[in-house]
Amino acid sequence: MPGIDKLPIEETLEDSPQTRSLLGVFEEDTAATSSYFSQLFRAMQRIYDAQNELSAATHLTSRLLKDYEKQRFPLGGDDEVMSSTLQQFAKVIDELSSCHAVLSTQLADAMMFPITQFQERDLRGRRQQYHDTAINRYSRLSKRKENEKVKNEVMEDVYTSRKKQHETIMHYFASLNMLQYKKKMALLEPLLGYMQAQISFFKLGSENLTQQWEEFLTNIGTSVQNVRREMDSDAEATEQAIQDMKAASDPLYMPDPDPNQIPVNRNLTRKAGYLNTRYKTGLVSSAWDRQYFFTQGGNLMSQSRGDVAGGLVMDIDNCSVMAVDCDDRRFCFQITWIATINNISKRIYLSENPEEIAARVNQSALEAFTQNENYADVIYETMRQILAARAIHNIFRMTESHLLVTCECLKLVDPQTQVTRLRFPLSSVVLCASHRENKRLFGFVLTTAGGREDGRPVTVCYVFESNNDGEKICDSVGLAKQIALHSEMVRLISNDSI
Repeated sequence: MPGIDKLPIEETLEDSPQTRSLLGVFEEDTAATSSYFSQLFRAMQRIYDAQNELSAATHLTSRLLKDYEKQRFPLGGDDEVMSSTLQQFAKVIDELSSCHAVLSTQLADAMMFPITQFQERDLRGRRQQYHDTAINRYSRLSKRKENEKVKNEVMEDVYTSRKKQHETIMHYFASLNMLQYKKKMALLEPLLGYMQAQISFFKLGSENLTQQWEEFLTNIGTSVQNVRREMDSDAEATEQAIQDMKAASDPLYMPDPDPNQIPVNRNLTRKAGYLNTRYKTGLVSSAWDRQYFFTQGGNLMSQSRGDVAGGLVMDIDNCSVMAVDCDDRRFCFQITWIATINNISKRIYLSENPEEIAARVNQSALEAFTQNENYADVIYETMRQILAARAIHNIFRMTESHLLVTCECLKLVDPQTQVTRLRFPLSSVVLCASHRENKRLFGFVLTTAGGREDGRPVTVCYVFESNNDGEKICDSVGLAKQIALHSEMVRLISNDSI
């Protein structure tokens, strides 16, 4: 290396301008050295921190690989080959983690310690200006008013400060001269320690990664390539299938497909898809909810998002489907449960006097469905009082039920559990009518079993608010009573024939 520049210590007592100028050059060099080493210190600190993080992350990776066999994955969680392979990887990575831990320790001792010592100890020197203060005080001594005591104190102060400054500056010059050596060592020692630590790390890794591990990694690499080829082949087949399905499904993307392009399939045994169902949100207001429905055997099922299985909505074997008009939706329909009339006309016309039997059936039906004005007034008055009470007491939330109409009874069914809440024999229903203006309101009057007052049967009125037209519900009740009446007439005819 070239020679080291030095400050002349022998000229410190004279303290000439030339000496001070040269000292300024050394102090400027010290400031530049301090700035550069601060940057180098931060860079090496990043290397050390990164190595510590790499060591910790490697150890964490090894631990997670060991815990793989304890995981419970919904798909492919019982792959014993993968578990065994990862256990071998965990062993290798755990050994690498130990090597990284050793490297971190070596970097701390051989790289960070020298540069930290130089940064904190050798770049902290400074000079002090005691002498200039004492000289200024000595220069202000008055010749006219000499005070021997003050003069001796000032001269003693100059002596002490000059001696102290001379000693301080000599040490200061010496430290600046030594700094020229130390900065070279402080620059080379951390780099030497860094390289030696890396070489030791590579040697340690080479000793641990034996031929057996190399063969293991080669086999794993081959397996990965096989999986990649299989994935590429599957991806290519999947992409082709996607293109084919896109082309085939293009007409289905339209919300109203052309029936000429997609003919109606009337031979389906199963149907599934999303439908919007209407539910009540207030007194007369309603909203729509999108839900997934599917058929299963003779049942209509629904399945909400997040559910693992569907639930029964209704039995559709004995149902009819008809289109209905809605103000806020198109293509609306409703499903109504009905009972079929089995061979009523056949039994009538196989009797000895079909005209008489038909007339009796028609007359009975007319008598059964002749509305009683008194009962109608009861239904309308009950509706008025209920609406008034709900408005006064701010009652807007109601219990939702499904009304099931059969030829035997009327049932109020819980929509969630399908449990029957109330059951009314159809024969007890005297009259069913809807509101004159609000067609969603309907009610029916029925007679109670065994109850009489003043020789007359006790009647009870029930009022409901429906999502559908109340008149159509009343029609369904009337149809059920008519079917029941026809069934009774057929039974009577059969008894008369016997």
